[in-house]
Amino acid sequence: MSNLSLPFAEAVPILLPAYEELALILIGCGGTGGWLAVNLPRIAYLQKQAGKKVSVTFIDPDRVEATNIPRQNFIPSDLGLPKASVLAARYGLQWGIEISAITSSFRADMAISRWKHLTICIGAVDNPESRAEIAKVLENGKTTFWLDCGNHYDSGQVLLGSRDTVESMKGAFHVPTFCTGLPSPAIQHPDLLVKQESIQKVLSCEESAIANAQSMSINHRIADEALDMLLRLLSGTLTRFATYVNCKHGNAWSRFNTPEEIAAAIGKPKQYLKAKPQ
Repeated sequence: MSNLSLPFAEAVPILLPAYEELALILIGCGGTGGWLAVNLPRIAYLQKQAGKKVSVTFIDPDRVEATNIPRQNFIPSDLGLPKASVLAARYGLQWGIEISAITSSFRADMAISRWKHLTICIGAVDNPESRAEIAKVLENGKTTFWLDCGNHYDSGQVLLGSRDTVESMKGAFHVPTFCTGLPSPAIQHPDLLVKQESIQKVLSCEESAIANAQSMSINHRIADEALDMLLRLLSGTLTRFATYVNCKHGNAWSRFNTPEEIAAAIGKPKQYLKAKPQ
């Protein structure tokens, strides 16, 4: 019998810090973010039912334009209005919860870190500058997660991380039944922070929509993958840290929470992850 490697069978869940308050911060309310906005209030509702205090914030400096419709989650009567405000009002009213809308660019100081307060920043932006600002939130410590959503024409990825340096990943698998940290999306894929000037022939999401080259389904698919990762993260059952999808070919694959897969992602031997934490 061959020794077939099945990383998902050996994967362990990421351990969440104890928390009484949860902050869900959606950064980018366009292609993918607009569809994520539908379900974040549902997560807030579930968390409140479990006795947690929850805040939801939508952040986007842009206004709805004609080129956003119908690919993004807007209708013609939304034209000219701030994206964050439109979605916050729509879904806050539906669920009877307060959703804050910020109509300026995200800054790292918008994500707070305090005792028993869990912050999850969901990035749905398409430029390195915005991602670089989101990456700073992981400097807050072990109570902040960054879920990054990105896509091209008909493929994309969802990446989750909680540690901003390779050094802070040491000992993440010291206890073999769970993982205490995941590498930042910026560590998993350093190209996410490449400056715009150095990228050749890569269109923004807005330019792609104008060229009619971006699949209408990819944003939904990425939003659904992100939702599933969020639900599993909060329920303590998430055993993967990255998922890649391709709508054209109809396939998807993930990287799982094992010493081998995370060691490969950070460029360290697996013994580094099993060592005693500093």
